Amino acid sequence: MNAHPITAFAVLAVLQLAFLSPCRATDVVTIDAKYKKDSISAPDPEFPITAQHLGEQGQGIYRLLINEKTGVVDEVKVLKSTRSRKLDASAVMTFFKWTFRPGSTKQRDVAVNFHLTGWSRGLH
Repeated sequence: MNAHPITAFAVLAVLQLAFLSPCRATDVVTIDAKYKKDSISAPDPEFPITAQHLGEQGQGIYRLLINEKTGVVDEVKVLKSTRSRKLDASAVMTFFKWTFRPGSTKQRDVAVNFHLTGWSRGLH
């Protein structure tokens, strides 16, 4: 007889967590595979949480200047901004982590699309 109040309490606790947990946008960052040709390491940029909360999204185009001897990205220029400093900064900082096969390319223009697809509710 005491099991029913405990079960009811557990169900109510789970429901409360489900409805009171924050909703957040599902983020998608896409970079076409053609931009990663000849790369050794080419991680995708993170979609900053603050940009997600503000609903910021957009497509940016960045020029990577690559050291021919080492394959390391020496410089990144913003050719077309996403119109969000947070998104541009995430892309630029990530591009400095990219490396290419030495001698494969001197520069590469890369398009990045930061897109919010919908809303999800996480249970933690």
